[in-house]
Amino acid sequence: MKQLARLLLVLLSITATSNGFAVDATETKQTTTQAAGQINPSPAVTPEIQLEALDVLIKRRQYKQAFSLASRLVEAYEGEPKFDFQYGMAAVETGHHDDALFAFERLVLIYPNQARYRLELARTHFYLRNLKRAELEFKKILKQNPPTPVKRNVKLFLDKIVELNRMVEPKFLFTMDMGAGYDSNINSATNERELPKEELVFPVDIVLNDESRETGSSYWSTLLNLGYLSPLSKTSSYDIRAVYSKRTNTEVTTYNLDTAMLEGGYGFYTGPVKWRGAGRYQLINLDGESFLNTTSAIGQATWLMKSGANLNFAMNYGMSSYDASPDSDMTLQQFNITYSAPVKKDNWFFTFIFGSDSAENSSNEFSAKSYQGFTYYSSTFLGQRANRYWMVNVLSSEYAAINTGLYSKLRKDTSVMAGLGWRYSFSSNFSFRNDYSASISDSTLEANTYNRFKAELGLTYSF
Repeated sequence: MKQLARLLLVLLSITATSNGFAVDATETKQTTTQAAGQINPSPAVTPEIQLEALDVLIKRRQYKQAFSLASRLVEAYEGEPKFDFQYGMAAVETGHHDDALFAFERLVLIYPNQARYRLELARTHFYLRNLKRAELEFKKILKQNPPTPVKRNVKLFLDKIVELNRMVEPKFLFTMDMGAGYDSNINSATNERELPKEELVFPVDIVLNDESRETGSSYWSTLLNLGYLSPLSKTSSYDIRAVYSKRTNTEVTTYNLDTAMLEGGYGFYTGPVKWRGAGRYQLINLDGESFLNTTSAIGQATWLMKSGANLNFAMNYGMSSYDASPDSDMTLQQFNITYSAPVKKDNWFFTFIFGSDSAENSSNEFSAKSYQGFTYYSSTFLGQRANRYWMVNVLSSEYAAINTGLYSKLRKDTSVMAGLGWRYSFSSNFSFRNDYSASISDSTLEANTYNRFKAELGLTYSF
């Protein structure tokens, strides 16, 4: 009789959950009377009975009711493998993907060789459109040599990821980042007190005032990024992107920066190659005053390889003008070639850069230059929610003419910048970052030789 009463209590708990509420474990006075005339009191609807009810709901695939019930038990049973799996299943099947992510992360951390747990984690990343992480987890499952049905299921997801990477789907992207940090050299200036006469057209050294020398300052920054992509067909689309950034220094306002950028483009696929053309307008204000505006045309071609790697070629041709100095207008040309490795735990890309800036006015020929360099970037997933990254950029440039109004030597620069950081995601939308960078610029002119260090903390919200 007691077993029968317990079964009826489980069914009662399921019925209560189906009606939008769960019987609380504290209602210990509730009893069940059988139609056969049972008069003995039945057991209370304890949390253990509710766990049995949850198990029944999962087996019946009644995930909506299961998630409602599991949400009431999560504080008491979070961390127990069976409950985490049932809670995660109910969450992922009802679209509560962030809740599912937490549950399956715990399971994979404790049982890394359990293919089913990792499969559900990969599936959750897939639904969140964390395609790189999903691909990484699916590939780990295949390395564990799971049963044939699991392999078949995983390969279907991997094929779908390839398809999604090539598919044109409507997308709206929004990112807001708030940061604060310290910059040891906000004006990228030398720390020397004098410019030596050996590189000048004057017979004496020039003493630099404080504003012309290295200036350090703490700062805060804001970034807003909006993007929208709309398909025109299964293989073509147009996209619009708008970016605004603001940086305010606490020590001096002279180098406060406001940057706004608007870009519109058209893209299409031909087999494994994605093509894109775009137009861009960028405006930079310095200390609240219009400083520089640039209009440019962009062309890109990306070859998506079967291995998961991709090769990208990009070119940018544009015009820059300075409001305060009309004779300083420049024509810009830049070319990039980038190889990105297949998605793994450790990911990297290498970019070769070369280009030139040509002066529109012969009186400004000393500002024209040619340059070449490279960027190497590497990132590593640390568990399911964190990643660290580092990068190195090297750029060498040579100017077209000597600025004979001031210098007796041609300007040639070599700059090296190294950066590292890490990011932790609290959810699919909200993350914290910590970034550091150091730069060294070595020039034939003392005024352009400097060191720079930056450290920044930031919070990012995106969807």
